[in-house]
Amino acid sequence: MIKNTVRKEFLQRRMSIQEEDLQQQTALIAANFRNLQLPPVNYLLSYNPLASRHEFDVSICEDILKEQNFVMRVAWPRIHLDLRDMEAVQVEKDGLFIKNKFNILEPIGGAIVPPASLDIIFVPLIAFDQRGYRVGYGKGYYDRYLAQCRPDTIKVGFSFFDAVEYIEDIDEFDVPLNFCITPHRKYEF
Repeated sequence: MIKNTVRKEFLQRRMSIQEEDLQQQTALIAANFRNLQLPPVNYLLSYNPLASRHEFDVSICEDILKEQNFVMRVAWPRIHLDLRDMEAVQVEKDGLFIKNKFNILEPIGGAIVPPASLDIIFVPLIAFDQRGYRVGYGKGYYDRYLAQCRPDTIKVGFSFFDAVEYIEDIDEFDVPLNFCITPHRKYEF
């Protein structure tokens, strides 16, 4: 399958999940994440999930990591549309946020966290394949950013669906995940 076909099919499938099922599957994903053996985390790059797109609520997994890593700091991405890149901005307890062009909340203030400081990144996705390659929303912000991170930075995706067998149009700029957590299993790549 090619990315555009996967993107269209899995967005439709995700949007068709009923609210009760969404809550049950979210709880299963969180339980699978809790059992993941991870090293200590100082910096996590997370994001604000879009409930309107039935994205997995990553804040649950942020809280799990905070229980295990008391000094962990959380950053969210801030997109630079003109440069087609993004940066990690530390989320402050009483910080201010603004919605960007894609209707995603971004921190207004906050310290910039260099890519080399990030220990774990929660990477948004629509679908993924058995090799760990993901299909996102098609703008490439995350793949360009992930290429700047340390090789040992752990990249985690969350999906309500199992892996597709193979995404055909992967290129040299695509960065695979280390883990993808679904309601029924943990994939490690």
